Amino acid sequence: MSYSRWLDSKFYTYWHEDRTVQNKEDEIFTCHTQIWCSHNFTYTDCKIMCENILKLKGRMNEIDDDEDAIEMQGYMREFMTDVDEEYDYEKS
Repeated sequence: MSYSRWLDSKFYTYWHEDRTVQNKEDEIFTCHTQIWCSHNFTYTDCKIMCENILKLKGRMNEIDDDEDAIEMQGYMREFMTDVDEEYDYEKS
């Protein structure tokens, strides 16, 4: 499932499925800024970067301004919501 595509964004983002992940804190959010360039962040990384825009900007040189950073935080929040829902569903 993608959260953004290059058609509407400069980022292509999605939940990277990894069957070796055992808990939600280690689930992986992937962001491509080019076909050959991607960044992988854990759920925990995303949580930290959503709380601190400077940490996000420091991890991704391709973010040009606050508008890009806020856009990326939105995709990360969507990812975290999906992860939370998936793990809550598995518990029930």
